[in-house]
Amino acid sequence: MSYRSGIACLLLGAALWAGYAVAQDATPNSDQPAATADKSQADTNFIQRWKDDGVSLRFVWANDWAASVRGGERIGQTNGGGAVGGADLDMGKLADIDGGKIHITFARYYGHSISANDIGVTQKIQGYWYPKRQWQLGQLTWEQSFDDNHFNALFGRVNATWQFARSTYGCRFVSAPDCPYQLTNTTGGFSGFPYVNWGGRIRYQPSSLYFSIGAFEINPDRRNNNGLDWGLENSTGVMVPVEVGHVTTFATDPYPHTIKVGGWYNSADYTDPELNTRGVSKTLFGGTFRTYDGGRYGVYALGDKVVWKPDPTSDTRNLALFGSVSAPLDSAEIYTLQSTAGFVWTGPFASRPTDSLNFQASYFKFTKRQVQFEDDLLTKAKKAGSFSRNETMLELNYSYKLFPLLSLVPNIQYIVHPDVLGNTTHVTRVSANALVWGLRVMFNFGGPGSQ
Repeated sequence: MSYRSGIACLLLGAALWAGYAVAQDATPNSDQPAATADKSQADTNFIQRWKDDGVSLRFVWANDWAASVRGGERIGQTNGGGAVGGADLDMGKLADIDGGKIHITFARYYGHSISANDIGVTQKIQGYWYPKRQWQLGQLTWEQSFDDNHFNALFGRVNATWQFARSTYGCRFVSAPDCPYQLTNTTGGFSGFPYVNWGGRIRYQPSSLYFSIGAFEINPDRRNNNGLDWGLENSTGVMVPVEVGHVTTFATDPYPHTIKVGGWYNSADYTDPELNTRGVSKTLFGGTFRTYDGGRYGVYALGDKVVWKPDPTSDTRNLALFGSVSAPLDSAEIYTLQSTAGFVWTGPFASRPTDSLNFQASYFKFTKRQVQFEDDLLTKAKKAGSFSRNETMLELNYSYKLFPLLSLVPNIQYIVHPDVLGNTTHVTRVSANALVWGLRVMFNFGGPGSQ
């Protein structure tokens, strides 16, 4: 995506914000009776009119500038970002199909990655950067609710991590270990946004407690098209996740919480991260990576809770803690463990109730074979050294709301024991601990992290 396209996205975002601003002016104060609203003013807000008619728009544009100021493979700076937009169609209002909804999302990205270019890590330091600079279908699904919304089914072109192991607060951060779909980092079977496969899930939720099960196509070619190739000829298996959770909101709980526990089964064949078909290093001796029959498993758990409010009678300002852990149960993966913990402090200052101060720490433990693959790269280059199995990413950021939908997010990140799996070409040394400064500019109308 060119910078002209980026500017166009920004202008579109500004137009949407203008509509939102009109809505804010036209919406009555929540302390006042609804009947006192000026209906003629509300009618000027086309976004609200569309929503009332059954079309809810979404749009996010984020630009992440980052500078590696110490460590990594080299010092440098890059700029990257993207735009994600779409709509949710209420088919009850549009076609008299009660409980039906259509969700459609498109995405486009641009720029470069400091993770790959300067540090080498596989984790994204700029969360809104993706390597494919093309228009991408990110979702096209039908959702149907039954039994007074206690039973819900969704199917279509979708990725598994929009439906399972979804973090409440992950997208408050610029880096992307947990935004909000952490399992793409743990197993290749969990297809992640914006890439889509065929899939679906059903959910039974009689109360705050729910149970979900899904099935999603595994298709290694999904990254090489725009999401519009709907054939099954390149499918290699199916991924089946299950999840049990308990979720409350401010509407039902003054200190809401989320608890999710789940696991997955992956039927697709997979390759060894180090060895070739002869059982020796593929990096050093060539050949083809060894392939294993499908049958991978894994488990995860995540949760969060609002633990403090300066005013017990108000929900706007609060402090929430969160954490997660996920682990594959086989040795031929990138990681053997991933965990995340941190806090989101909304309204740290009474004069800035919608700002937030956010901290996140993510820990990754690599499998022995994956680390040996990295060490083999050094051996091949005739360099000394050894990579660590343990990697930690830290991020501290402050989200400053310039306007209701436009934020500036200065951030600082520190990576301990960086890997080189994001850029394995011409590896000549073990990367030093890396310090990164960054600034995100984000326009967010109804996207992840907007609340």
